[in-house]
Amino acid sequence: MKNIITLILILFFSNSLFAQTQTDTLLDCAKAANKKGKMVYLKSFQTNLNTEKNSKKWSLMLNSGTKYRFYLCENGQGKAENIELVLLDKTHPESSPYMVTKKKTYFYFECNKTGTYHLLIRYKKDSPKNPVNAAAVLFYVKKNKQKSGQ
Repeated sequence: MKNIITLILILFFSNSLFAQTQTDTLLDCAKAANKKGKMVYLKSFQTNLNTEKNSKKWSLMLNSGTKYRFYLCENGQGKAENIELVLLDKTHPESSPYMVTKKKTYFYFECNKTGTYHLLIRYKKDSPKNPVNAAAVLFYVKKNKQKSGQ
């Protein structure tokens, strides 16, 4: 009986440690984008995509006059081969978003209008729908100086 309880505890903790390690690896990958330490980490977005869950969407508030950096990691690597990160709002839907990661795994966005935006992690068009663990990180880069007279 003790062996069974011990085995159950070992399995439980090893799964918890594996899940934590996987999450940490994704976040470490994304936070590594701030190599020089000049940006400020604001928030992370994590998901697991597969054939049943092709995308994940979050809402966030962005402030006018602020420059942001969005960074994407796939399966703990700084290279996103099967997925992309998309920034949109009600005036820029999925068909014509503000920004999409293409060859690079990040993009900068200079916000001109305070409001609610949506961040989407999805499979790239014609990409295989293999299971993917993904994390995106939002960084504050800088506040743009206001022009005189405004």
